[in-house]
Amino acid sequence: MEHPYIETRRVVIDKKYNPKYGDDKICECGHTYYRHFDSYEDMYACGCKYCPCYEFKLKLNEINYIVRVNEQFGGYKKYECETKEDVLDKIGRGWQYEVTSPNGKDTSEFIPF
Repeated sequence: MEHPYIETRRVVIDKKYNPKYGDDKICECGHTYYRHFDSYEDMYACGCKYCPCYEFKLKLNEINYIVRVNEQFGGYKKYECETKEDVLDKIGRGWQYEVTSPNGKDTSEFIPF
């Protein structure tokens, strides 16, 4: 049996500014959360005002190196680092350490003498 009308459904998703989210969180584009909204238009979700990024996507810290520094009495401390500078900072003046990479980054420059 035929119906007298063809019915269609439309879904509308409105994205709005969340003041509790955290204005200083960084997007993958490198700009902060609040810069993806227009403060002159009731915080309309306009996309990033400084680049072509339209949707805020939280930038996650990339763990490139894992540093294990041996302590004096047999224990150790483990650090997760993003950059080579972070690794050097965690190693400090210690000479008993191990640097590995969960994603295949070269760690040969951190081999202790």
